[in-house]
Amino acid sequence: MDVNKEIKKVIKDASDLIEDRGESYGNAIDNHRDICDLENVLLRDKLHTPLTENDVILKIIAIKMARLMKSPDHLDSWQDIINYAGIAIVINKQDKKQAEIIANMQEFRGNYKEHLNGSSKGAQTLPEG
Repeated sequence: MDVNKEIKKVIKDASDLIEDRGESYGNAIDNHRDICDLENVLLRDKLHTPLTENDVILKIIAIKMARLMKSPDHLDSWQDIINYAGIAIVINKQDKKQAEIIANMQEFRGNYKEHLNGSSKGAQTLPEG
């Protein structure tokens, strides 16, 4: 068997679990935000800064890894790690995009051409008020 095809099959099988779990737990990203909020409440007296969704994912992956140390052939734990990594990638992309939008909004001063071109020459401003 082609090893690349086998790897793709394993990843596809893992991703199919997201649909099954989504039916039970809802959207994976929303679920991790809920977990994050609960963890912050539970750990509020122990934390110096609030947890992020990525912190929660890393914690869950660490739990899965600890379980795999005792039972390395437990397929479900490996599949979960694949899925949590995928969720983290999407969260990080969303966070990066949101940070870019906020930065652009903070830089904007009502002068479209200057903002887009980085120059004030010939720029038009919006009327105030």
